[in-house]
Amino acid sequence: MNALPQLDFMQAVQLSLNRIKEMDGRSRRSEFWWTMLAVGICSVIASVIPYVGYIIQLGLWVVAIPLMARRLHDTGRGHGLAFAYVGLYALYLILAFIIYLKAKSVSSSDSLDDLLDAYNSSNSLATIAAIAIIVAGIIGIILIVFCCQDSQPFTNKYGPSPKYPDGPQNQQMYGQPPYGQQQYGPQQPPYNQQQYGPQQPPYNQQQYGPQQPPYNQQQYGPQQPPYNQPPQ
Repeated sequence: MNALPQLDFMQAVQLSLNRIKEMDGRSRRSEFWWTMLAVGICSVIASVIPYVGYIIQLGLWVVAIPLMARRLHDTGRGHGLAFAYVGLYALYLILAFIIYLKAKSVSSSDSLDDLLDAYNSSNSLATIAAIAIIVAGIIGIILIVFCCQDSQPFTNKYGPSPKYPDGPQNQQMYGQPPYGQQQYGPQQPPYNQQQYGPQQPPYNQQQYGPQQPPYNQQQYGPQQPPYNQPPQ
């Protein structure tokens, strides 16, 4: 099997943008990790922008769902974990944005009761946000392990391999033939039919020279009639 060359940064990002709405199919590691690097850089930059930064981060991770789903497909897995991770991370961003707005709305002129209500509300939202980001982090570790695995070199139910176009089709995992049919070299005939040279006739039919008639029919000259039968 020959693997296609690894995608560079620009090729991977361009390919991901062309397939931004494509949930089906498969994506190889180079396409996934280069694009996720670009998403991470944009997310860090957006985090320092007030208000709009939360919306940009949320949009980036929602757009990354199809890519993450295709990467899981490439390893033979479904995309449920991708939805769970992005959903929990989106919940965290939304709650963090609400907490930020509540904190900005509190002023020194508010009464003590209003301050306590805002604090209790923010504290409850912060607890939910913390749980969401912790669970998302656990799922994220699992996704990293899955997404680091190599492409299956054969066609699975999500499509052909994007890395091994000449990989074997419709075979067992990693392209191996069934266990009892493994071949470790050129195909050999059965043991009792192995040929170590030119084909030999059976032992009792071996020929060491011109074909001889049976012993009792050997001819030493012209054919003679039986002893007791005179010639015609």
